Amino acid sequence: MSSLEKHARQARGHVHESAESGWLLTLGRVGFAAIGVVWFLLGWVALQLATGDAGGQEANQSGALAQLAGTTVGRVLLVVMALGLVAYGLWQLAAAVWGYRYEEGTDRLKKRIGSAAKVVVAGVLVATIADLVLDGSPDDGTEESLTASALSNPGGVVLVVAVGAGLLGLGGYWVYRGITASFREKFEPGVDERLITFGRVGHVGRGVAVGVLGVIVALAALRRDPEQAGGIDEALTAIFRLPYGTVLLGAVALGLMSFGVYQVMGARHAVEG
Repeated sequence: MSSLEKHARQARGHVHESAESGWLLTLGRVGFAAIGVVWFLLGWVALQLATGDAGGQEANQSGALAQLAGTTVGRVLLVVMALGLVAYGLWQLAAAVWGYRYEEGTDRLKKRIGSAAKVVVAGVLVATIADLVLDGSPDDGTEESLTASALSNPGGVVLVVAVGAGLLGLGGYWVYRGITASFREKFEPGVDERLITFGRVGHVGRGVAVGVLGVIVALAALRRDPEQAGGIDEALTAIFRLPYGTVLLGAVALGLMSFGVYQVMGARHAVEG
């Protein structure tokens, strides 16, 4: 083995150890909690929408974060959250490349793909925070422009329908995770049962919101109308417009807030992202 290969292997070993028990895990847990704050704020904005007190604030991640950007303390908190999210992204990147050695075959592959997806989520949130801190406003309209671009290409309808189906499936999976509490595997043994309760409610609420978003995206593709695609704000608005929509949206909002509490409470016990 060459000296270069030896040093590369040692470096990988140090990163892997940090991802499982060292400084990277500690910083990653800060990001885990930061994502919980985002979901809690999103649920709070959705609850305001349900009660008619949204004040024009959009019920999406950008709108949720924008509530913090209005004060000096809030902007400082956003910067801390961004640093935590960068650490979280690095933690998940290490997991995507070297993690889940205790799993085998397709189970390991699924978990690594999931970690890679979380790297992207963390990156999007960091970019949103950067826009808010530096410019004072987030970059909106991304979902519609991406959908329009996809629909303009050959096979675009099939692709966007597939994305919608994937979101619907992801929502259903999160509901399943909530009902079965299979998310326990993310934490050290013996965690507080109140954490599990918040996790159950939160996973179901998040799953319903994302599942509705999947239906909206698929319908937008079938109707070839990218303006109907939207993001999570469109999904929450669609719930609000249903019969008894105020009650339904209020329940989903409380679910999203519960998911935020679950992430913040569970951050110091998390062994997976």
